Amino acid sequence: MLELSSAVKEPITKVTSSPEVERFMQTKRARAEDMAERGTLTADSSVKKMLQMLQDRFSHTDDVLPNEIESLIEEQVKVRTGELFRQANYDALTHLPNRAYFHRTLEQLIKEAKGSDTEFTLLFLDLDGFKNVNDTYGHHAGDELLRNAGARLVSCVREGDIVSRLGGDEFVILLAGLSEREVTENICQRIISEISRSYWINKNDVQISTSIGVARYPEDAQTSSQLVENSDKALYVSKDSGRSTYRFYADIAATVAESTDDLQSHLEMAFKNNQVQSCFEPTVDLVSQNIVGATVSALWMDELIDNPYLSAWTEVLNQSSWGVSAGRWLMDSGLFYLQQWQQVEADFSISIPVVDALWQSEDIVSRLADRIAYYQVKADNIQLEFSMQTIVQEGAQAVLSNLSDAGYKITLTGVGKDALDIAQLMAFNVNEIKLDAQWLQNAMTTAKGRQWVRAVIRMVQSVDIRVVAVGVEQKKEANILASMGCTVAQGSKWSQPLCATEFYKALSSQLPEIH
Repeated sequence: MLELSSAVKEPITKVTSSPEVERFMQTKRARAEDMAERGTLTADSSVKKMLQMLQDRFSHTDDVLPNEIESLIEEQVKVRTGELFRQANYDALTHLPNRAYFHRTLEQLIKEAKGSDTEFTLLFLDLDGFKNVNDTYGHHAGDELLRNAGARLVSCVREGDIVSRLGGDEFVILLAGLSEREVTENICQRIISEISRSYWINKNDVQISTSIGVARYPEDAQTSSQLVENSDKALYVSKDSGRSTYRFYADIAATVAESTDDLQSHLEMAFKNNQVQSCFEPTVDLVSQNIVGATVSALWMDELIDNPYLSAWTEVLNQSSWGVSAGRWLMDSGLFYLQQWQQVEADFSISIPVVDALWQSEDIVSRLADRIAYYQVKADNIQLEFSMQTIVQEGAQAVLSNLSDAGYKITLTGVGKDALDIAQLMAFNVNEIKLDAQWLQNAMTTAKGRQWVRAVIRMVQSVDIRVVAVGVEQKKEANILASMGCTVAQGSKWSQPLCATEFYKALSSQLPEIH
């Protein structure tokens, strides 16, 4: 049962949303009802034949009348289509709107706001101490904690505001029609106070806290991705400030920009001084435990960098003067070693991350054709990796379609962290997806999370798309993923990315455990 918060001691100032936002919220509710109704109509038509068969079958008896059969079936159709709608749009654990519903709502809210000069605010928060509770008391306790925390969040906001669970212990809140800083601060303080109150779970007194990042539209961002990203940046500054607090992106934007500029200059100097080297992360078959491929990466050899691998500083690389050169270098490194390692394993495949700066600045299809001819390798042994954020950029769809037509396999990375659009999978002829490491780690900590991982794996595999689990650290986790149907994975359970020499040794020996 959801835990409700206590009465508010200091009421939050009531802000009336603009007529435009009110119309938007009403439109969203009407659209949801319409979607459910249309689903009912579609399902209705799909059971006409079944209805006729049942009527024919029972027409010779007095037990069940034809109109009673029709009523029973129609009632079941309505119940089941309503349930399908809830599953697609709401988190099964907390019953809050899910990630997909949030992203659609945010996109629509931005469209509405652009036409009416409306402002709104996004809060991004997570639960400090959740992982410790989950590890100490078990997944059932973690699930109960998430349910209680979700209920408290709903009690802290105004009618019409939207609280969504992104996954794991991450939540977002859309404060419709709100730009006033003082009111937003009152809501943040209320959330921190409510979340920090003790929880009584499985006869245990549990204590957690929360940190919040705040970004406002249009002051802090003009697009949905920028707004989420900036609120996320503000969240991390909040956590670094000691937790149980909040930070506005507007207050830390200059510091973030200055830090990014410094990091970019530092990276450019590292390339000039040969402080960046190629490395390769093994892709392991979860059944045989053999290496079946590798992902090209880069190691920034600097002790001051928290995460020295490419995935942590790709965005900085794209903004630097070295983006195109580094993209070409990664591509050539992958193709050169693909040629070498196929002599050990004929079916070996290489995954190459395609840097945005590269495909945006030149004809990547022509360049690849030239390079694979030079290295004498085949296109069908090459996986080209694009992030979920990349594929929504202007021009990306044409590039991916051309690459697919040329015989290259397409991999989408970061699935889970960013919403997965089924239409995109169809449009881009995707061959492989990589589950985001942080999303996967969070999802595997709860029973519902594991159900979603299993559902994603089964769904994409049903259309012949391979799933790669990323960031796997423990044997138990690898075994669970294998039981879900996942066939390949990467992570420290086997190895961190290796230099070419060490990778060749591991591939040659095919050790079940790589060190």
